[in-house]
Amino acid sequence: MIKIQNTENLAGVTISGDYDDLSNLVDAFYAITIFDDNKKHSRCIDMSTYLLGLCYEIRHAYMGDREVELVENNMDEEKMKWHSIIAPKKNLNFKCKIFYPEMFYHMLAMNKLIEIRITELTKTRYAADALDRRVIWDDTIAAIRYFQAAFAKCVKETLPPASYNRWLSFMNKSDIHIQAMGHQFMDVLNINYLNMSREKRLKNLNTIARRIAEFWDDEEWQDIDRVLEAGAKKYGCPKRDVRLVGVEYPDEIEW
Repeated sequence: MIKIQNTENLAGVTISGDYDDLSNLVDAFYAITIFDDNKKHSRCIDMSTYLLGLCYEIRHAYMGDREVELVENNMDEEKMKWHSIIAPKKNLNFKCKIFYPEMFYHMLAMNKLIEIRITELTKTRYAADALDRRVIWDDTIAAIRYFQAAFAKCVKETLPPASYNRWLSFMNKSDIHIQAMGHQFMDVLNINYLNMSREKRLKNLNTIARRIAEFWDDEEWQDIDRVLEAGAKKYGCPKRDVRLVGVEYPDEIEW
């Protein structure tokens, strides 16, 4: 079972699960992401690349490069005696941490990529009904939705009911074109968020999520996008290759 829980100082969340849980999730991410050879959905390549950053952390978690923990598995002496076996009483789970603003972005990116997968499965131009027989039992979509549900549960347990309902509303609008946002804006939001106290982080969770979901109207994003356009024109490169001066992550994170 995949679990997503807040870190101590609310800098982000901890994603945990056993080897198969996380390995299957990584396979699902690879199945929905768009790569350079996909001309039809080329506008989603940068978004997919950013999502693969989350995939990278989860993959390294189940490879044992992040954190591990032992969790109870409900095995006891009586059950071992009944089944005539000797078995461990705990299972090994693998863990990694992801910043909160990034998780908001990834949730929106997954929605967009699932929408594309539905069009491909149903051979339609627009996303069809999720209950379509060609979609309803797709294991890739199911794995991604399970992960999203785990994060939504974490947010629900963090925000007051009214705030959570608002979060659900603007995170699930039909007109979010998250593929156009760009990772540089996410870097700015991450760093600004990390510079807050725990109390301020909690108060600003919904604000940050809304800024990501409604980035088109965000003045800071508009300023950054103009800088990226100018940089791309000046150096003859894609906007994704332009770096913002002075945008640096802290050396140590108080998770």
